[in-house]
Amino acid sequence: MISRITSFIFMIILTITSFFGIPLKNYESKKLFNDAGFENGFTVMSQHTENGVGIALGDFVYNENGEKPQWMIAQWSSGNCLWESRIESDKYTITDGTTKTVTYNPEDKSISMRLNASNVYNGEAATYENWPHLLLEQSPLCDYQSLSDSDKAFYNCSADRIILSLDIRLKDFVDTTNEDGVNATQFLAYFYLKGTEKNEFIWFGVSLFDDRGPTDEVWALDKASGQMIYCLSSKDTYGSDRKSLYRNGKPYVSDEWVHVEVDLTPHIDKAMKEANKSNTFSREVKKEDFYIGGTNIGFEIHGNYDCTIDIKDFNLTSYNGK
Repeated sequence: MISRITSFIFMIILTITSFFGIPLKNYESKKLFNDAGFENGFTVMSQHTENGVGIALGDFVYNENGEKPQWMIAQWSSGNCLWESRIESDKYTITDGTTKTVTYNPEDKSISMRLNASNVYNGEAATYENWPHLLLEQSPLCDYQSLSDSDKAFYNCSADRIILSLDIRLKDFVDTTNEDGVNATQFLAYFYLKGTEKNEFIWFGVSLFDDRGPTDEVWALDKASGQMIYCLSSKDTYGSDRKSLYRNGKPYVSDEWVHVEVDLTPHIDKAMKEANKSNTFSREVKKEDFYIGGTNIGFEIHGNYDCTIDIKDFNLTSYNGK
């Protein structure tokens, strides 16, 4: 009996380490985000830029520890300005009262994000030119060039494993779309893969919610920025579409937290192959040429929707052999 139990435990450990490709020993790890619990509040950014540079409007802080916010709220093309039109409510909520709401929940260090895009379009057809965003952003993650070689190895895309993990749930979804317009509710995480020497960049995305159903892997040009996008499919993200925020042919609204844990390294390999196949950078690139320089997570919505999503424990953990 003991030998069977021992064998069973060994098989569980072997399965876990094989699935993620990470031995339990002989690896060093580093979490890449600062303030993963969102405890230091946010810097609210303007919907506009000045000479291509983002404009900080003010800090929304709900604690008394004196720490400067590490996260920004980006709100491109999303109606009223969240800072200028903010309404005083409880100490943990910043809202413009109509379109955008971000609430910190101190009990579990989660963030609730609501974007009512129907108030952006006012019932009219949505167009690609008017593209609402509500994003939490952290960039830069580090001063890469000044890091020691050992620290650079964690941020570099050649790290042995880079694991994305978070808990997420769809709290509310109201479909008020205009059928004449472009309609898609999307909630994604993006990581900024930056070139170590040249001005090279890839939007590396993870699909977390799309009201149209399961998503496919994407390699395409982002016309707005002129940069390439690589995005994991929803099956890559969740392991199975049946475990995602879209189930049985419709958005999965629930109080249930859905856990996401996915190794990004094989997908970074795929992105490099796609870049070389399409000659994106006019030279052959490898993952050693890129590092993770920033991140954002949140809504990119076409169409008249009112959607609320909660997240917590959002982080990247990088692993390298000792």
